[in-house]
Amino acid sequence: MGNDHKHQKVKITTGPFLITEEVGPDIQIGRNLDRLVIILKNPTKKKLKAKITLGVCLQPVLDPQPGWGKRSYRVYDDIPEQDFFLGNHELKPHTCTRIERDIPTDLFGYETSTDERNAVYRVTATGDFNICNQTCDPICGLLEISVVAGSVALFDEAGLEQADPATFFRYKDFVFCEDHDEDHNDDDSDDDD
Repeated sequence: MGNDHKHQKVKITTGPFLITEEVGPDIQIGRNLDRLVIILKNPTKKKLKAKITLGVCLQPVLDPQPGWGKRSYRVYDDIPEQDFFLGNHELKPHTCTRIERDIPTDLFGYETSTDERNAVYRVTATGDFNICNQTCDPICGLLEISVVAGSVALFDEAGLEQADPATFFRYKDFVFCEDHDEDHNDDDSDDDD
């Protein structure tokens, strides 16, 4: 059913999703999405590898166009995407790797960091994943991955205090990519950082 992955790396993605400013009510106020957690799991008896990248399109700058008050929708065109390399990871047999990235915010207007609230994220993984030849769906047998974002109580502790279910991507939710983009070269996924 699956592909032969001895020499072939598979590329899969969440597709684009929104990192909202707040999640859920917490005593009448929402909680910021503070952290993105990517989990890799190796359920096999051999070492497996994956390269993880995060694409980010920042919240658009409000630039009212003529007629906005008369339309029931808005379009924000050509928002540039920036890719963040989150590492090449080699997982030993029967282990997990957690990649936790704090979501930069500029809550107080100090302009000390990029504010990624209301940004569009896209997680892409290239590596030893198993894809069904007939459906192109991820299947068990090699690496597995999941993604979730949420809020934290203490930034120096691992994990999330509260997760946003709208940002939860199970392994089966990932989409197989046939890479036709010559500008991106995923051949370096064997390098360790």
